[in-house]
Amino acid sequence: MKIKRSAYILTAAILLSSMTGCSKTENVLNSEVDPLAFNAAPESVTFDWQEAYESKLKEFKKSDRYSADSRFDLMDITDDNIPELIISPSAESSERCDIYFSFGSSIDLLTSCGAYGEFDFIPSILFIGFQYDGDGFTIGEYQKYSEGFYNKEISYYTNVGSASAGAAIRYEINNESVTLAQYNSTVSAYQNEQSIKLGRKYTFGDECIDYAIHCSESWSKVLTGDQKQKYRESLSEYVSSSYPNAAFEIVDLDMNGLPEVVLSTGLPGEQATKIYYLDTEGVKNIKTDNDSDGCIRFDIKQNVFYSGVEKFKCWTLADADLNRFKPSDSIMTCGRKYELSKKNLEFAFS
Repeated sequence: MKIKRSAYILTAAILLSSMTGCSKTENVLNSEVDPLAFNAAPESVTFDWQEAYESKLKEFKKSDRYSADSRFDLMDITDDNIPELIISPSAESSERCDIYFSFGSSIDLLTSCGAYGEFDFIPSILFIGFQYDGDGFTIGEYQKYSEGFYNKEISYYTNVGSASAGAAIRYEINNESVTLAQYNSTVSAYQNEQSIKLGRKYTFGDECIDYAIHCSESWSKVLTGDQKQKYRESLSEYVSSSYPNAAFEIVDLDMNGLPEVVLSTGLPGEQATKIYYLDTEGVKNIKTDNDSDGCIRFDIKQNVFYSGVEKFKCWTLADADLNRFKPSDSIMTCGRKYELSKKNLEFAFS
């Protein structure tokens, strides 16, 4: 299947407020493009888990636990090449995520984990965990995946934040008192591992659910071998000690079936994100800003990606009208799905 874009236009603008739209639009790229053919439309790629996960999301959306602050995520945290479904009811401090796994066309609860509606996933050792900082105390836990289950490996607690109030300071690992040195050694062993924050990637808008279920995990089947190789080569230059916190994600930022790649360099400051896209001359890229988490936001309904909360800076690859842009109910956070490494590049573009 071949799609032609008569004009591939990137526009960038600053949105002064969510109510007034973009004050001005700058055309920063305007070139004739003959995009490369791709293997299949993403919606035509099917997996056993899709129907069950979609039903669970729609069921949750109708439940009393759902609110406008609810989010969900998809990520393989069991290393079986099948994503788990993660539902985050809210971002409240005590909120844990419910994590579901698929077996055939059915699903079941794998575990619950997190605080503030999210948790950390350590891919290298298959651990998940969280830390909650309360009023004068800190608690946390890590769960280990083994033989089909996630089970608690360690929990930790300290009230060191109450020192100024004269409290007797305690350090605990698995409810047993330990020294400060033992506490730091145990906790840092997990916190020093490279981790990914999970739980709050997608809102529950209809377009988000549809994209997550029917497109987000399909790109290895959609892209041709040549296209995958071009993307791998373009991102390989960032696999170095100069970019230890770089990450990437494959995302269709104009919803035409041929995905782009969002690279989050992990560096502070403006233009810390690059958007790579394919055309007849190979791979090109555009620099954009990102938010404090190193990600950008993509409005799937309106084909606009942006950074900022009340003051937006926004872009489009689909010639969308930025002057009237206001975020819809179908927003995804993107740019840091995979740590940037040779292994992950080979996996994502396999």
